[in-house]
Amino acid sequence: MKISPWLMGGVGALFVVGLVGLALGFLLPGGIEPVEAPGGGGKSAVADFKQKAALSTVALVQKSGRKEMGVEEWKGHRVFVSRSIVFLPKEKEPVQPLNEKQVTDDGIEVGWKLKYGFSPEDREVADQDEDQDGFTNKEEYDKKTDPKDPASSPSKWVKIKIASVDPAKLLIGFSGKSEGRYTVRFKLGVKPKDVDVVVGDKIWVLAGNKAVEILKSEEEAKAKAGGTNICPHAIPLMVKEYKDDKGKKMDETTKTENDYDDSMLVLQRMDGLAGPIQILLDKNGKSRGVEWSVGDIRLISLVPGEGEMGPYRVGQSFPYAGKVFVLTEAMPLKVSLKMIPEGESVSILPNTAPTLLPKTP
Repeated sequence: MKISPWLMGGVGALFVVGLVGLALGFLLPGGIEPVEAPGGGGKSAVADFKQKAALSTVALVQKSGRKEMGVEEWKGHRVFVSRSIVFLPKEKEPVQPLNEKQVTDDGIEVGWKLKYGFSPEDREVADQDEDQDGFTNKEEYDKKTDPKDPASSPSKWVKIKIASVDPAKLLIGFSGKSEGRYTVRFKLGVKPKDVDVVVGDKIWVLAGNKAVEILKSEEEAKAKAGGTNICPHAIPLMVKEYKDDKGKKMDETTKTENDYDDSMLVLQRMDGLAGPIQILLDKNGKSRGVEWSVGDIRLISLVPGEGEMGPYRVGQSFPYAGKVFVLTEAMPLKVSLKMIPEGESVSILPNTAPTLLPKTP
């Protein structure tokens, strides 16, 4: 069969065109720019394809953070906070695990707030009383109790605060001795009161507003102290021992021997501050004794339904919340109590407690 020259020429031409197209595909990957259809109110298929390709390129650049194909670096940011992960845009590391030990602005750890269903960002959590037991969430947090269970509350004495402290002081000195008798001087205010005692004597000291009264019977002391009396507490004392210490001593400055008398009287306090008190004989008219706090101390309980407590005196014991406390020290900014017989110490501070906020709905 004889093939027509025209057919052979057409096949050859198509082969040449195919080779040229293949070469252009390798040399120009983007291909020849297609011609868009003339405007007719809508987009051509080519234009739609180009738009989608450009958007895809932008999205890839945003994720990779690179500058490519004329698209500028993505500069925006988003903040997302969850209970397990926090995105912090100001940090170089975009993702940080939530630190449950972090203490928030109201003094409570993040983990504690999350445990009991509070928002870590809520600054009013500390002052709220979720279970209406009279204790703030901060007090429950400090004492490790459940803020949503009224049966799980801190000890009531946590709510005791200082109302007032009278700074009155009583000076006790050893002013003289004679043939087995010893003079103890009590001074409150300007005028002192001297009392002669012997070893074994027992006396009760009542410190009033400006004067001291010394009693020698317990019945009389009970009748005049406590209740509605001016003095809420009589201090019981026993003269326990006398120690003689006198002679001559070399004065290193003048290199002469001088008489000295460092004799000592030992008193035994028999109230909540039970213990021996040693007082040296006055020297050149100056007391070498001790000073006791004898001012009234008033406390206040912030537990609902309670209120002012006292007045009390240092050394006095009183019952509260099923326990017995002894007042061991008193200053305007701190009153110290000791629980007996447990021996646990409790510090009472001034009343600066905030008003309890109502339960969050």
